Amino acid sequence: MNGDVVEELETLVSFQTISDPLDKRANLGCAQYIGNRLEEAGFISEIIESEGYHTVYGRYGQGEFKILFLAHFDVVPVAEGWDSDPFKLRVDGDNAFGRGASDNKGNIVSLLLLAERLKESAFPCTVIIAASGDEEIGGRNGAFKLKEHLIKQGLFPDYAVIADGVDQQIIYRRRNVLPTIIKTKKNLAKMRGRTETVRFETDVFGSSSRHSAYMRPGVDRHAMLAASKYLDVNPYTMVKDVRGAFLKSNVVPGWIEVDLLHPDDSQPESDYDEALTSLMRALLPVSQAAFATEHSDRGKIISPNLLSLESDLWTLYCDIRAMTNDGEAVEAAINHALQGRVDLFSLRVSPGVGYVDADPNSRLIKAARWALEKEKIPYRVIEGYGASDSRFFAGEGCELFDFGPRGGNTHGPNEWVSLSSIKENVEFYHTLIDVLLRKPGGL
Repeated sequence: MNGDVVEELETLVSFQTISDPLDKRANLGCAQYIGNRLEEAGFISEIIESEGYHTVYGRYGQGEFKILFLAHFDVVPVAEGWDSDPFKLRVDGDNAFGRGASDNKGNIVSLLLLAERLKESAFPCTVIIAASGDEEIGGRNGAFKLKEHLIKQGLFPDYAVIADGVDQQIIYRRRNVLPTIIKTKKNLAKMRGRTETVRFETDVFGSSSRHSAYMRPGVDRHAMLAASKYLDVNPYTMVKDVRGAFLKSNVVPGWIEVDLLHPDDSQPESDYDEALTSLMRALLPVSQAAFATEHSDRGKIISPNLLSLESDLWTLYCDIRAMTNDGEAVEAAINHALQGRVDLFSLRVSPGVGYVDADPNSRLIKAARWALEKEKIPYRVIEGYGASDSRFFAGEGCELFDFGPRGGNTHGPNEWVSLSSIKENVEFYHTLIDVLLRKPGGL
């Protein structure tokens, strides 16, 4: 294998490609670097721009079918808890640490090394390798624009491997993401009482991940929901203010601090916010909002991840994950949970892009199982936790699944990836193409 995994990953991690819906876009330099590396391997590359976001793709060969390998190079913001510089790769044995190491730059390394490997193969098919720059904030200016572009160019794939998974598992199902925004107007009141500040922390069992899709109710503790429970068992306590490690729509705050006012007639009068108090009390009922969904192994998640105050309006963002595309039903359920509890200024639920439910017996997945067994890579066929760019290609007549290297702490501190699994995935992808080129009866 010509490419050096550590050197390639070190370069990619050094690009600070943070995606933030407010003011940050993954920089163009990373897309240009990936495009140049693809061209060095003989690919014809192009960069697609949309609203300041960039997606790079390259194509190689032609023939029996078209297969797309799609990753993303944008990453989530960095919070506390890192043992080293998040944008300087740290290697400890087989594990490499850095922001984006697992999600999703380790996947890109596999694809760049696959591009080099294809020069030796001369497969009679079209291989498309792409990386988008806005997956972490929805993908509408990345994967969606790539799909439109490929259709226009006559390059829409027969097969798609979305290189955005972990632990070398075949991911064939993903829940829909239905972004939900609740607003209520600040409303100050006064009460005699004792002030106190209480800190609540998120605790994810067996992981340092802060990705809200990985939360499992009844097992993990969400800082915002823990604060809501505190108010539930202290019904006369009021909230003065809330602050915390609010980072991003799909990242659970690692901690929050709540300034409280406990009733006490012996203490002086103090301000509290009735609207904020009501909103924080309502978080538990909202998290239990009932609406119809298809079965999901990962369950239904309603995760209150962002809270901000602007122009006297409290804005709460909830990350909702469920096997439904019915945004109206979800909005009705959230509205019902808030009714009589919060004086709503507005409520908006986006229907999302849709959930993914691929056929686990498709020719592509059968070929993937065969290839993994040939390469002696243990695997499972599972439903994934988070969403991915696969939802833009699902239902479009292309067979697909998600896949990625071994790694952990996704969206959390000390994110890591297994270097050996990056190399293994190169061979797996190469073998997968080879298997797909066989006659259909051979699978």
